[in-house]
Amino acid sequence: MNIGVIILAAGEGKRFGGDKLFAKIDNIPIIMRTIGIYEDLEKVIIVGKYVNELLPLLMDQIVIYNPFWKEGISTSIKLGLRFFKDYDAVLVALGDMPFVTKDDVDKIINAFKPSCKAVIPTHKGEKGNPVLISKSLFGEIEKLRGDLGAKVILNKMGMEELCFVECSEGVLIDIDKKEDLMRLGNFHP
Repeated sequence: MNIGVIILAAGEGKRFGGDKLFAKIDNIPIIMRTIGIYEDLEKVIIVGKYVNELLPLLMDQIVIYNPFWKEGISTSIKLGLRFFKDYDAVLVALGDMPFVTKDDVDKIINAFKPSCKAVIPTHKGEKGNPVLISKSLFGEIEKLRGDLGAKVILNKMGMEELCFVECSEGVLIDIDKKEDLMRLGNFHP
């Protein structure tokens, strides 16, 4: 099966007060830690507001600039889907989630089967990210507008169409504010 990874890194980081993807954990920028999780998979990084600052870090990556980043996350997801349009599924990863583990990613991919329209990682019953989305949903996602992700579509689906897999706490942790970084700086899943 062909599975591509879309790493979303186009946001403004309003709650953080700037581009959080440059903030460091263990002296490594968050975006580089996140990319490292998916190092063995085909991936594309979608950038937006901070394209000029991010490009020097991403010289050995496939990068797509989203000129419509202000319109919301749906525009970035759709760019990634178009890049992987011939793939069986995509894993939609958030650039500000550096604590997902490679083991989590393996579990998500291994849980994917023909009956799953999406694989959602969980930790102690709480849904997390990254979410694996089957090609069968690409058309629905193309209809999204604004600051809406695939969650809107997944929430309308029956439980029999979704697969869930228990993962580490890292699938729940994103860096939204500077306080998150301070609190989680030494967190290691």
